[in-house]
Amino acid sequence: MSRPPVSPSAPAPSRPVTGRYDTRTDVLSVRFGDAEAVASREVRPGWRVAYDAAGTVAGIEILAASSAPPAIDRELRRLVEAA
Repeated sequence: MSRPPVSPSAPAPSRPVTGRYDTRTDVLSVRFGDAEAVASREVRPGWRVAYDAAGTVAGIEILAASSAPPAIDRELRRLVEAA
C-alpha cells in the first residue's frame, strides 16, 4: 500500500526517540530516529548535538547530566522541537 503524498505545509513524520542515561559515566544520550550521525558540535559546555547527512539533529549527548542546571528541561525541549 502506498503512502499519500505529503504537502509542503504538513508536519514532518515523527521519528522514534530513544534515551539512555549511563549512571557510571553520568552521560545522558538522546537519539532521534535511526539516521547515522556524521557530524557534531558542542552547543554549550558538555552538550553535544549530532547531525545526520541531511543536517537534521540525530542526537544529543549531555556529559555530567546529573549536575546539569534545572534549566535542562527547557533546553532539551527546545532541542527536541528543533529536531
